[in-house]
Amino acid sequence: RGVPTAAASLVTGDISAFFPKQVGPPSQYAKAIQHWMHLILVLQAAACVLRAMVLLDLLGCVWMVLLCGMGYYAWYHEMNITYVSIWGAGCALGTLLDILAFVIPVATGLLKLELLATIVRIGTPCTELLGALFAWHLYRDYQRLHGGESFGGFDPLGRTFDGFDPETNPILKGFSAAGSSAEKRYKEGCDYGSSNPFQTIVSAPNPFQTAPEQSPRKQNAGCC
Repeated sequence: RGVPTAAASLVTGDISAFFPKQVGPPSQYAKAIQHWMHLILVLQAAACVLRAMVLLDLLGCVWMVLLCGMGYYAWYHEMNITYVSIWGAGCALGTLLDILAFVIPVATGLLKLELLATIVRIGTPCTELLGALFAWHLYRDYQRLHGGESFGGFDPLGRTFDGFDPETNPILKGFSAAGSSAEKRYKEGCDYGSSNPFQTIVSAPNPFQTAPEQSPRKQNAGCC
């Protein structure tokens, strides 16, 4: 039933049928493994910076910025499965394009292999692939929770996401903590003035300010 519906949606241009819609609040399981989301987004952001500095790939950096922004948006909305799925689809597409952009020039001899550039070219699609597999893992969990199709047992990193917490590793904990602190600062900043969008800061009174002088008419009236 799902295949004809998806095919009809593709013909009509309605891509919303390919992404699940969040029903109710996100699952407790999705919230419990947010540390993986922290780690993946920090790795993708680092790959974006290296892509700009080492490869000078402006178009690729724009794509990575969009990916990181979409991932952060999904994370900020407490792992909303709709946004997570869109982010995961973008990660999968980016993985395919980056692999082709590396393999084809190397196979045809158009690209010279340099150590640092090669590390960046290989590491960048790895971060995107990690994001795609993590989104797929959350998608399967959401489908099981709502009685949908979980597409068999294809979940390559499912046991890793379930059985390993990045915060238990001293090195990975630093990446995850960086993402957690950034989210906390952002949310605390958004709370300011939320009750009144026109809130202004009232300056403290100046203790050295002198009282205004009374007009001569008022002074004369007081004397009389």
